[in-house]
Amino acid sequence: MKFQYLAAGLCLAFALTAHAANNIVMSAAQLQTLGIRTAAVSVAANTQGVPYPATVSVPAGQMRVVAAPMMGLVSSVLVASNDTVKAGQPLARLASPGLAEAQRNLVQAAVQAQLARQNLKRDDQLLADGIISAARQQATRAAYLGANAMLVEQRQSLRMLGVPESLVRQMEAGHATSAEITLVAPISGVVLEVTATPGQRVDSATALFKVAKLDPLWLEISVPAKDAAAIRPGEVVTLSGRNARGSVLSVARAASTSQTVSVRVEVRGDLNGLMAGQAVEARIAQSAASGWQVPAAAVAMQQGKSYVFVRSAQGFTPVAVRVLGQSGDTARVEGALKNGAQVAVQGVAQVKAVWMGIGGEGGE
Repeated sequence: MKFQYLAAGLCLAFALTAHAANNIVMSAAQLQTLGIRTAAVSVAANTQGVPYPATVSVPAGQMRVVAAPMMGLVSSVLVASNDTVKAGQPLARLASPGLAEAQRNLVQAAVQAQLARQNLKRDDQLLADGIISAARQQATRAAYLGANAMLVEQRQSLRMLGVPESLVRQMEAGHATSAEITLVAPISGVVLEVTATPGQRVDSATALFKVAKLDPLWLEISVPAKDAAAIRPGEVVTLSGRNARGSVLSVARAASTSQTVSVRVEVRGDLNGLMAGQAVEARIAQSAASGWQVPAAAVAMQQGKSYVFVRSAQGFTPVAVRVLGQSGDTARVEGALKNGAQVAVQGVAQVKAVWMGIGGEGGE
């Protein structure tokens, strides 16, 4: 059998005539004798892609941690894990002796600021009447500005403790006091974690709640380094067994020790039950700009370069291509091809042998 194939190849090599280095002349009878078959080139648009492992995560800008603003005692917890909350909704109440001190400082600062304002108003009038010097009026103004700055600082301290603006104004006027700090949700979202319990004593900056907005979500896809170069931002990503769809945000510029590259994807709208930390399987659909789709068997290597043999009126024409990726029996390539063009997929070795015999080194 090997002798028959060799004989057929030799006969064919003698029978063929090459008109140019990039034109392989073969008749229909010769194609049939060698069993050469062709398949059509198609645009590699919206190809489903191969599956890659991925992990669901919450975008960094959509996560907030609510911490105790000062040392105190958790008097009540008003939400539980997985509760949906709105921005400003109370999460817990914290009793703290530091709150009483902050209120006292606010009242003192308000009194000092009011006195400094009255002194400035008086000295402004005395300066206008020529009774005092400009230096004294300037000293009074400086004292007023310092007292007013202290008042603003004390107001801001209470706001940072979670005291509402309306209550701060009442405290400043001496009309209200509060024994508790109310911790509120900084954003609308879902309570992912609750570490506070009633009766718990906490220090300043102790994390008590974790709140996150869960739409959109991110996928961190691990893609082999050899495939990552062909992935472009904006390409569509689908999840195996789910209706959720996303788009590529970015491709990491460095590979891990396992030679994989992290591809970040944003998933919006129909999240189909996705949860932070969940392991899923994702497929990246390559866009039309990413090349052509051909059978993997159509690609032949010569001197480190990839070629496909395109059917022509006389036989075949070798076309250099760059392989962008492969999924099963299908390869995605980039090159001077046309949609619907026929390429050799069976008997490629015989076509290549004839090409090398008539085209010299590489047929270029």
